[in-house]
Amino acid sequence: MMASRYLWLCLVLVATIPILAKPSDADNPFADDLTSEYARKIIVQSKVADIKTMMKPEVAPCDDFYTHACGNWHRHNPAQLLGSLITDTFQLMSKGFDRRLQRLLRSNDLQSELEKKMQRFFLSCTLVHRDDVHFKLALENVIREYGDFPALVGRQWNSSDFSWWRTVAKIHHKYGKQIILGLDIMQDVRNTSINRAYLGLPDIKLKSPVLFGVLEAAKTSKDLQDYFGLSPSVAKQMVEQLNELEKTLTSVVSSGDSREDSLSLYTLDDLQQKYSDHLNFTEFLSLILGEENIPESLYLYDESYLDNVIDTMRSTPIATQSNYIMWKLVEDFLLDAEPNEMAKWCTDKTKKYFGQLAEHAVYQRFRNPDAEAEVYKIWGQIKGIFRQQLRGDKLDWISNATRQLAIEKLDQMQLNINSYDSENFEDLFGAVSIDRLNYVPNVQQLEIERGKRLVARIREPPRSLDATDTLAFTPTYSLLENNVTIPVALLQPRYLWGDQYPEALKYATLGYLLAHEMLHGFDDDGIKHDASGSLAPWWDYKSRYEFEERRKCFQAQYHQFKYAGSELPETREQSENLADNGGLKLAYAAYELWLGQQSEEVLQRETMEGLPFDNRQLFFVGYAQMWCDDVQSLFMSSFAQSDSHAPSKYRVIGPLSNFQEFSWVFNCSQSAPMDPEYKCAIY
Repeated sequence: MMASRYLWLCLVLVATIPILAKPSDADNPFADDLTSEYARKIIVQSKVADIKTMMKPEVAPCDDFYTHACGNWHRHNPAQLLGSLITDTFQLMSKGFDRRLQRLLRSNDLQSELEKKMQRFFLSCTLVHRDDVHFKLALENVIREYGDFPALVGRQWNSSDFSWWRTVAKIHHKYGKQIILGLDIMQDVRNTSINRAYLGLPDIKLKSPVLFGVLEAAKTSKDLQDYFGLSPSVAKQMVEQLNELEKTLTSVVSSGDSREDSLSLYTLDDLQQKYSDHLNFTEFLSLILGEENIPESLYLYDESYLDNVIDTMRSTPIATQSNYIMWKLVEDFLLDAEPNEMAKWCTDKTKKYFGQLAEHAVYQRFRNPDAEAEVYKIWGQIKGIFRQQLRGDKLDWISNATRQLAIEKLDQMQLNINSYDSENFEDLFGAVSIDRLNYVPNVQQLEIERGKRLVARIREPPRSLDATDTLAFTPTYSLLENNVTIPVALLQPRYLWGDQYPEALKYATLGYLLAHEMLHGFDDDGIKHDASGSLAPWWDYKSRYEFEERRKCFQAQYHQFKYAGSELPETREQSENLADNGGLKLAYAAYELWLGQQSEEVLQRETMEGLPFDNRQLFFVGYAQMWCDDVQSLFMSSFAQSDSHAPSKYRVIGPLSNFQEFSWVFNCSQSAPMDPEYKCAIY
């Protein structure tokens, strides 16, 4: 963790508590007692030091609360061009979780054969070297199953038997890897009680900042030279061809497209008839799923992308097609770390392939039933407050009939802590053979299992796609399942909240995050999905009109904010901004509710010695500091233009300037920048 010197000193003091504090367990005088009053004070002062270190108090809170709360973050957590392009609180939590996982993978504290299998994979990864002949041969063997690099074999390459769509289908079937075209099995967006096949865009980066693209191209060129012996000139030419092909393939795709707006349901016969001159869809699907599993109908996601793929591949030299596919195939197996970064890189790879097991195993080591109960308690409070608002006059611009449907959707919405307690890890990893000395075959085994799971989805109960390949560190809302999921990494103690801290920090962070995700069920996209998650718009005309008028306020407001010298995009999609603004208000209302139920003795503990804030001011500081970040200056504009979330600065300034209670709590004048005359609100 990139912590301040003050925080580091306090954490060192915490580590000495077992010696300094009076033991709580007479049978174990060296027990780690963090429940004593002395330990509590040390932990609180550590948090106070951390809060103060990030602040820039000379900037008035009513002028720019983000800079007031986070103005010195960049000094202690700088973004770097050749390191972390962005640093933020959730990245620190991610690194903390990674350290826990890495300690487990290096330890003898493994509780099952499957955990030992995960450890063997990690160890095999740490043994990989770029110049290892066996490693290079293993890479070549992966490719040879499907052909070869024409750039490598030159005129000896035979193009007569090559078919791009048959090749990517075979790779997809074996490894579950999507190249050029992606096929997923998940809940039917219009009827969540059944599964449906979705065909469209694969896992591919749509746009990269120009400089980042240059760095990636240089790295790819070096990999082609190191691993496959291409000359610098041939490697450079091949990289240019690959990049041009990928750029053309994705040229018609917009990162802001709504999934539902670009879905078309086709019968296989209609799809076959429409594209028969270019691609045999019956054969394509049978190669991926097996002849017995070919669907009678499927969703085509973004028809313009498929049309563009066909046109692009028809005009692309066959050798370039093959080079592109083989390179995409082998990317997962390549080494992408310097020797001193191998442990971190291998931890990331372990998370990628053992995501569910890794989260479960680490969480079991710091799990706290009381902390889990607290999460569900605050969730219940947030839901209760929003339910009350739906029933009252606060949201009377929504028709009574629509509000009743909203209450039904809210009541059906569930919260889950993603601990994977019910996951059958034996089914996931039991058949995988892991050799602690052979990294590439290990990756092959794990990706083969991934391919099998794709086919197995056809026969399983409907569910949305599993997101554990890219582990999250904030809660997420599923439109199709109408539920909110909390990743266990978020529950690591004392990052955002803790038993030793005032409840203000818990409501400002956990409370806000839960409320934010809950409101995604009632945002631009949420109002298109009913209580079961099916795509079935349930808002009447009047309510949709009133919603739209209020949404326009956010669109105009956030467009006026400037970041990296430019205004933010004037996008119609305002889901994240609506959830930020409404989530903050609901979290504050929940905190006020809690305050009203406490004794004077409890309320005395709602401030922190050393900070010049009362309890309500501390709530807003906690909220703001959750969004402290630093972005490498060359990439600020690109991130602002491509991310559906506002830059962190405006995730603070936007919601707080729209919230009158903030101005009252900090006694802002009516002319203060943080208290504008016109405020946007939906919830």
